[in-house]
Amino acid sequence: MKRLVASFACVVALSSLLLAPARSDEFPNRPIRLVVPYTTGAFPDTMARLFGNEMGRLLQQPFVIDNRQGGFGVVGSDLVARSAADGYTLLVNDVQLWAVGPALMKSLPFDAMRDFSPISILGTTPLFLAMSANLPVEANLRELIALFKSSPGKYNYGTPGMGTIHHFATAALLAEAGVKVTHVPYKGGPALVQGLATGEVAIGFQALTTLPAFIQKGSVKVVAVATERRSAALPDVPTFAELGMENILFPGSMGLLAPAGTPPAVIERLATAVAQAAQDSELRRKLATLGIVPGGISSAEMKAMMKADSERYARVARVAQMEGQ
Repeated sequence: MKRLVASFACVVALSSLLLAPARSDEFPNRPIRLVVPYTTGAFPDTMARLFGNEMGRLLQQPFVIDNRQGGFGVVGSDLVARSAADGYTLLVNDVQLWAVGPALMKSLPFDAMRDFSPISILGTTPLFLAMSANLPVEANLRELIALFKSSPGKYNYGTPGMGTIHHFATAALLAEAGVKVTHVPYKGGPALVQGLATGEVAIGFQALTTLPAFIQKGSVKVVAVATERRSAALPDVPTFAELGMENILFPGSMGLLAPAGTPPAVIERLATAVAQAAQDSELRRKLATLGIVPGGISSAEMKAMMKADSERYARVARVAQMEGQ
């Protein structure tokens, strides 16, 4: 009888081990889904595929891309917010999630600061203030502002669309400079840069990818970069802080997030994989061709960055009266 009871106890113990969830130190033990709330080929999708491939190699599990576009990123983001907090469903999104959306939209199905656990920043795209070479001033911020003040209402500024990071950056710049320039929203960055080249708009913020050809032709000039440090791609271009405008700080950061409540050990393992992937020479080469600075910061650092971004964008939206645009 004792032998039978002992055998039964062993079976129960073994069953418990088999049915118990995997410990965090065994994570991951199956494929990880990367939800991208935008279309295939968009910047978040590109970053998800680049980092997904390298992180899959490091963690020895495939990262499966799941494009769930809709509602300016809300549909896919909400899907992840409602997913199991086990590290197997992650979100690739940018400042649109934690700063732009909350600043512009009165109601969202989630709270980015409450419903997501930040993992790390994958990479950052510097935004440059570009100007049309047709303007009667050099690529000098002080001269540019003086020109706008001398001719109020004469000039236009362009963005790739309403409510974009480019829109916020320009609104912040004009508010701080105390000038009024008319907004001309385009359908994407390439159309904006073409507008700068032809002189249809005087200024516009844009990432590096669409600028080099026009800079070489001499039809577009670059005035400043909206990041803390100068860009290695255009090292002669000063930051706004160097020009006395410390508040003009609008890096295009792409982040990796998990549902709130994901175990800290899982977050740490994923953040470490991001940091290791960001050091891969081939990945860095690919990012450099896109003008992207590799990320790899800690979860705590990303959380602090998200909070600062949220406060900055909310302030700009109030001052520039952008709510509901």
